[in-house]
Amino acid sequence: MIVKFFRRGQGSGAGPLNYLLGGKDTPREGAKVLYGDPRLTEQLINTTPFKQKYKSGVLSFTEDATQFTDKQKKDIMQRFEETLFVGLEPDQYDILWVEHTDKGGRLELNFVIPCQELRSGKRLQPFYAGADLVRVNAFKNIINQEYDLTDPNDPERKRLINPYVNNAPRPTPYDRPPKSKEKEQEKEDNEIIANPKSTFALKEAIDRRMRHSLAEGSLNNRSSVRYALEGMGLTIKRATKSSISVAHPAMTRNVRLKGTIYEKDFKALSQQAHLIEGRQGDYERTSESRGHRDLKTWTTGMEIKKEYHEKLYGDIKAPEPLALVNNHVTSKEPQDNAPKVEVPTPQRSYSGPRP
Repeated sequence: MIVKFFRRGQGSGAGPLNYLLGGKDTPREGAKVLYGDPRLTEQLINTTPFKQKYKSGVLSFTEDATQFTDKQKKDIMQRFEETLFVGLEPDQYDILWVEHTDKGGRLELNFVIPCQELRSGKRLQPFYAGADLVRVNAFKNIINQEYDLTDPNDPERKRLINPYVNNAPRPTPYDRPPKSKEKEQEKEDNEIIANPKSTFALKEAIDRRMRHSLAEGSLNNRSSVRYALEGMGLTIKRATKSSISVAHPAMTRNVRLKGTIYEKDFKALSQQAHLIEGRQGDYERTSESRGHRDLKTWTTGMEIKKEYHEKLYGDIKAPEPLALVNNHVTSKEPQDNAPKVEVPTPQRSYSGPRP
């Protein structure tokens, strides 16, 4: 399982809802509401006065949806909510959960959260990478180990090149196109590297060039990687065990390149299987210690986040239930013989206790 938060979140509620469920006349195949009210979530997003109106994302699994019971899905969703909203009561936030199974049958648990605390109307920030990423990553690792799910950190799944910059779109790799197309792409990449318009565009072009060089057999070790980067007119600013940072004359910030090909121990592709096998053994041997570390990281992060939420919203009390007399709301005491009905505080509809 991986956890991904999307950057978008400033439009109307129709945007994420149409993506998750499809339009009125064209419902999305394989989409199922697991928890929440789409109409309520959309209305809350539309009436939220803040620039960031909602936060959306997905818990994405490589496993097929049929491998999970409803109870297991609910457990994972509840614990993710608790990781984000520790210290808040269920009526203080809204979240919509939608299951997708249209990508080859594998499970995706999508979520949308209006960015507003519901008792006070104050701004609510469900996720900020600088403060929350470590805790959320620990949650991800705990769930993957507990449910024996595919681990994205496993060396067997490690990419030769990391083609992502934050939540940027996937770049287009060299997929061994026809020679003419390959030459066109190489020419385009050379132009981008010479005159980059953004850090992402530069990194994307560098990665494609390096992937191409790897396929051609011109990269043997880190020295050859450094030589190739310098041949592009880049300056090596920092080389760590797991990455290389380069500077470009036209860019104010360095570009950090990650992936096996940029690592200190990178060797020729013919030796890569042996390299990964060694890492795999080390990774498996440290499984238990990593589990203890993740639990400690998550627990510590939860205490910090709970204190943060209590500082912002701790003095906000739940509203008193409204008195309904003859189906009319009144602030006065009901007549002696009139029936009185209390409107309950909204509660989560999950079965079983919250973790």
